[in-house]
Amino acid sequence: MIKNIYFQLEILFRFFKKNIYFVIVGIILGSLSVKFYPYIQKYLQKQRVDNHKIGIVGLYTLDSLPNQILNQVSTGLTVFTDNNRTEVSALVKEWKIENDNRDFIFTLNTDLKWHDGQKLKPVDINYQISGAQIEPIGKDQIKISLTNPYSPILAVLSKPIMKKGILGLGQYQITNLTYQKDFIQDITLVDTQNNNNKKTYHFYDQEEKLIYAYKLGEIDSISDIASANDLSNWPNTKITPISNINNNYIAIFLNTKKIDQKDLRQALAYATPKTPNKEERCISPVSPISWAYNDTVKPYNFSPQRAKELYKDQNITEINLAVNNRKLLTLADQIKESWQDILDIKVNISIQNQIKTDNFEAVLAFAAIPQDPDQYEFWHSTQTTNITQINDPKIDKLLEEGRQTFDIQKRKEIYLEFQKILLEESPAIFLSYPITYSVDRIK
Repeated sequence: MIKNIYFQLEILFRFFKKNIYFVIVGIILGSLSVKFYPYIQKYLQKQRVDNHKIGIVGLYTLDSLPNQILNQVSTGLTVFTDNNRTEVSALVKEWKIENDNRDFIFTLNTDLKWHDGQKLKPVDINYQISGAQIEPIGKDQIKISLTNPYSPILAVLSKPIMKKGILGLGQYQITNLTYQKDFIQDITLVDTQNNNNKKTYHFYDQEEKLIYAYKLGEIDSISDIASANDLSNWPNTKITPISNINNNYIAIFLNTKKIDQKDLRQALAYATPKTPNKEERCISPVSPISWAYNDTVKPYNFSPQRAKELYKDQNITEINLAVNNRKLLTLADQIKESWQDILDIKVNISIQNQIKTDNFEAVLAFAAIPQDPDQYEFWHSTQTTNITQINDPKIDKLLEEGRQTFDIQKRKEIYLEFQKILLEESPAIFLSYPITYSVDRIK
């Protein structure tokens, strides 16, 4: 037994003696690998390509890509702050307004480079704005000249600037595009600060196809869908509700040429059920996060008694309620039931994809919220996009002044008053901000 142990030790000793240099090197390398393992691991992680696949519903071209993509690829001359004010972006060193608010002169940061390595030049500013002329006035300046003062111009200049359709100035660069017919099917963005960080956006023409693609594993996330019920019990899935208080709202737009009595419009407003959730409740066409929002307007909270008081002298007995989106049909049925029960009005619901100002009495629809409080195109009596056909001299005057005034405090006073008068006239019944959902696969 002892001889056997001695023999094994002798063999081990001779092995180390013969391979002493290899043993020492192995010990050193082992020690170094333990010490530097976190750094090695981090390096290997950097080398791994992370391509996050995101699904979006919609048909888009390069000229109509959603802002969530464009804002990663480039930036405009201005950007929006948290309360929807505008300020100059990183593209601008300084700026000034001259000629009675008609000329805007921007000094550019020409050290910035496009994704092809070329430096930003004044001739690269390629906005196409009706009523505006843009010209370079030096090696680093441009002048934007307006025919008439137009304060929303600063919001217009927030649109990201692109060169050759795909080159931007932002953190992410467009590296791949595939088309299906005339629309983009896939678009890949690569992080210019880390080439292994990629995002590929896949576009689907229907929400059902988008959800099916997620279930098949073709995409990792869904950025925005109206309903996530089909995925509520799907494994390894996180669903997050999104409030659209800065994007769009739901309202009943009333044709003031046919429902021409203010008391009747207000009666309908009080007879319409509203969400009790204050965060979802909409009372104005201006975003509640905007610097110009008026939270003191008439909210028209659900009040059957007040509705009956205002309706008692009216002789209308029937209303046609159009719906331009099938997703709103359930809500339309609730409104129908409430108007019939409280005011004893017969309500006829119809689906109309195209709403024209002369073919409806009331329409339940989604409406966009512009980030600038300018509401001229929606409520001014001269605009064909004013579907309620409201024609009020006070509203018209305020809307005209609002887009010609550059003093922020004066503009705020104008839009506060505009909202007050608009809600008093009740050409629309503001209901809620739609809740949408983002979906992410948990890895």
